[in-house]
Amino acid sequence: TPESILKQDGSRKNDCERNAAKRLLADTRREHPHMKIIVIEDTLASNAPHIRQLQDLNYRFILGAKPKDHTFLFDWVDNTAATTEHEITDEQGVKHRFRYLNGAPLNEANFELEVNFLEYWEIRPSGKTTHFSWVTDIPIHQANLMVLMRGARARWKIENETFNTLKNHGYHFEHNFGHGYQHLSTVMVHLMMLAFLIDQIQQRCCGLFNRAMVKAESRRRFWHRVRGLFQHYLIPHWEALYQGIANGLKPTLIPYNTS
Repeated sequence: TPESILKQDGSRKNDCERNAAKRLLADTRREHPHMKIIVIEDTLASNAPHIRQLQDLNYRFILGAKPKDHTFLFDWVDNTAATTEHEITDEQGVKHRFRYLNGAPLNEANFELEVNFLEYWEIRPSGKTTHFSWVTDIPIHQANLMVLMRGARARWKIENETFNTLKNHGYHFEHNFGHGYQHLSTVMVHLMMLAFLIDQIQQRCCGLFNRAMVKAESRRRFWHRVRGLFQHYLIPHWEALYQGIANGLKPTLIPYNTS
């Protein structure tokens, strides 16, 4: 479940993303003590206290690390003989250039906290260049460069497929419902996330749900059809609802008696 950024009971300080992340990481590890998890986060997370918490909770991690935020680390990589470079050109002519170093100190204040540094340039045939850099606790070698890079960049894929869908495809995530007297906005967010989770499970496991989605042609139009059927019919069960959408017929739906 998502962890709300919300002032906790007994606290006088406002809550923040970093504190919410601490609670989420601890709760997730408590609920799943043996699960192998790689945490992927942006550059705000590549600080010593957060990395130490990840280590204490037995998480692997790939965290963004920008040059302006990690001057000491980048200088160390620049001036260390063990720093390695490697380049791969794929079938589309895209060059993947890497620079990496294992066992680099995170910063001068936390010299004993060692991380593995990975820097990456994507150079397209047009000349367009994209640059990223990360720190990780996963040992880096030539054979896993592409895997680590793709894993790190998957953060954008995860965010897009989650929050873009919630905002723009029928869940109304960006709508301001107001805070209300009993944390209404937080309740609405949790309900939206729960609905999205159920839809993801059905998309993964339910053939009838997927047929209904294909018939509707988009998630937004799917939700319009769901609302329309609920307005005009008594729906005995979910199977009847999805059959009605997928088949374009309503033989199992019961019209409202308006007499």
